[in-house]
Amino acid sequence: MKYFKFQKNKYGIELLMDIGKHTDIPNYFFESDLHSTDFYEIILFIKGSGYLELDQQKVPIKKNTIVFISPFQKRKWHVDKSKIDCYILIFKDGFLSSFFSDKLFIYRLQYFYRQERPVYLFVDIDFSIKLKSVLQDLIEEVKRFKADSEHIIRALLYFLLLKLNRLYADYYNVSPETQNSNIPFRFKQLLIENGHKQRAINYYAVELGISRITLNKYIKLQFGITASQMIMEHVVLEIKNLLMYTNFSVKEIADKLHFSEPNHLSRLFKAVTGMRPGVYRKTYKVM
Repeated sequence: MKYFKFQKNKYGIELLMDIGKHTDIPNYFFESDLHSTDFYEIILFIKGSGYLELDQQKVPIKKNTIVFISPFQKRKWHVDKSKIDCYILIFKDGFLSSFFSDKLFIYRLQYFYRQERPVYLFVDIDFSIKLKSVLQDLIEEVKRFKADSEHIIRALLYFLLLKLNRLYADYYNVSPETQNSNIPFRFKQLLIENGHKQRAINYYAVELGISRITLNKYIKLQFGITASQMIMEHVVLEIKNLLMYTNFSVKEIADKLHFSEPNHLSRLFKAVTGMRPGVYRKTYKVM
């Protein structure tokens, strides 16, 4: 699987964000092969058709679609690159935390780390035009970086992210207020980064500086399931991706995901999906 890291010195200075039309951004965008990145992405499609396969969710792409993608999510694009017109904003978490006094600002936005709701919006032409104007201003500041550009970028980005948060909340009829606790989202990020090798709740509780009981309370309140269930769902999703998109044997997958025995992986997978790994691969493998 391809993995793309953020190019922080693209402009000759260390800048943990990038923005532009799709032709300005490196060509890993809209890759049809399975891949992931280590940064956040917000994409405004002025035109386009097809869909995005994101962690086995199907995200439709059409005119005036906004897509939100979190780091390390696995994806494949099913679009015609020649017929796409879009703006792409990408950034590392460190870029926002260096700007804002709230170091966990990113976790409080409604559209990142929200598995239970869609990761896209369809907007009207008026909002699309307004959004394009802000994006163009950001592009100008990044490409013609000056002594005071950092302050302008900070103001524009803060305005943009919160306007999108309000729009997302209205679109899906949820509260626009940011979350009272960041623990569920910090847990989700830790799980995405370490779930392939760490399945013990105690590991995550220690990393978050809380007890196992407190962690379960917050996860249950936010996601409606226990931390153990979230870990298990994440591991099974990893297994599905490797079965569907690679030719690794079950033993090789077990090794990659730090199972002591392939049989342990097979038992877990069958208990959750009702299918043995080999049957799942034969049924769903992408050729």
